Amino acid sequence: MMITETSPQQAEHFDWLNAIDFYHSYLDIIKSRLTALSECDAMGPFEQKVNLFNEKLNYLREVLGELSNRVSAHIEELEFEPAFDNRLDRTLQSSHHMGLREKFELYENEICDFRTEFNEFYVRSI
Repeated sequence: MMITETSPQQAEHFDWLNAIDFYHSYLDIIKSRLTALSECDAMGPFEQKVNLFNEKLNYLREVLGELSNRVSAHIEELEFEPAFDNRLDRTLQSSHHMGLREKFELYENEICDFRTEFNEFYVRSI
């Protein structure tokens, strides 16, 4: 069996898996902060904002789970399926990898925007 995955792709997979672990931990921290904020007796716009952050948090967790599954599946695909010394096979693997990179970058942009919004709200709330 010949694996056509390049070292940069392997390094990127390792980086993605580490980032996914980090984001899981980060989202757990945000969840605990949202839980603490929701226990306040504030009503109205504050409560609505907490609910919106909870919804966005659930969405980010769902997308992170899907992204984690896709990265794992891609790694397994490269490890267990025979890769032929064929330009078409390498092109397909490369395009699949590039698609994952794009999805991961979009997710990182989303979580960065969420982090900025949440931190601003959290600092004003405590």
